[in-house]
Amino acid sequence: MDLRAFIFVPALVACVILGFLFALFLANAYLNVLQSTGSGARDMAWPSEPFVDNFWKVFYLGWLIGLWLGPAWFLGAAFAKGDVPWMRYALPLAVFWLLYPFSQLSSLSGPSIWLPIHHDVFGRIARKPHVAIGFLVLSAGTLAIFGLAFHWTFTATGIVYLFLGSPLFVTAALVYSRLLGRLAFSLMFTKSILARKKKRKLAKEEVPDASPSQPVEESEFRPPSELPPIQTPDEGDLTGYDIRVEDAPRKRVKAQSANDREPAAASPSRLKQADDDEAYGVRPPEVEPEERAPVDVVKPSALEMKLLCRADAPKPPKQVWSPQVLAFVLQPDTLVVIGLLTTLCLMFGAAVRVAREFNPTRGATD
Repeated sequence: MDLRAFIFVPALVACVILGFLFALFLANAYLNVLQSTGSGARDMAWPSEPFVDNFWKVFYLGWLIGLWLGPAWFLGAAFAKGDVPWMRYALPLAVFWLLYPFSQLSSLSGPSIWLPIHHDVFGRIARKPHVAIGFLVLSAGTLAIFGLAFHWTFTATGIVYLFLGSPLFVTAALVYSRLLGRLAFSLMFTKSILARKKKRKLAKEEVPDASPSQPVEESEFRPPSELPPIQTPDEGDLTGYDIRVEDAPRKRVKAQSANDREPAAASPSRLKQADDDEAYGVRPPEVEPEERAPVDVVKPSALEMKLLCRADAPKPPKQVWSPQVLAFVLQPDTLVVIGLLTTLCLMFGAAVRVAREFNPTRGATD
């Protein structure tokens, strides 16, 4: 009786659970580095987010990566059956190296994050081909290390390779995200060559005048009595009427006291008869008006003025590829994240090795 199945089944379940947890945390860290670098941040900020908020990121990256890496993996497995076993990893990494960056950049700049290809990316890269070439050179070395670390972690024989490959696997994934975010930040200040030019609106002085052969008819004034009636449901047809203005001057109306029995001089608080040349007196207010809002509310703070000034807005990088791009790896918070991901990767790699060792069908396939 073969007892390997009793160990293989729990190990397989552990592979699924630990693999999903590792992919969940790695996808969150990968996208955090990508978005922070793409927005121009030099140092990484690692916010603590709820577990449910990061759940969708695994499927998002699975869609973009699996779109190219899935078919390339099957092609590599087909070529590896011959005399070139290294094609199992070389062909998928080559396809991923060339095609995946376009999908990720299209997702960042397109109308939807689920859109794998967008023409705006190709137009921006055409403006800065030297930046794209620099990314391909640096990412080629990073992906080579990533593939070697993957082989050491999951397929190489010996427990020593598991402990060497796990931190290298995690670090290579974050460095690749950093390089891709740096490329996205550089292309953010580039206008696509495929962008349509907006037509300039004509100013009022540039509006063409009417042709002299087509004279403009002057609008004639029609009195209200000559206008068509208005249909109403209650009062029937309503027609307008004309207003006549007499040319004779009107008699001026003077203000008088409200009480004619009391003399105007005896009651100064009442209205007096006044001529046009005499001005009314104005008394100062009895109550001083209060401020409607305190000064600290009306006057903006230093932080609000800083946000309005936008002096800290990201500026185009003078040098895209420099050693400073890799400085984020030595940050204390980044080292903590790498340590957590390395622990999960060790557990996942150990479960994979146990499942491969106790696979009942291993002897039949070898």
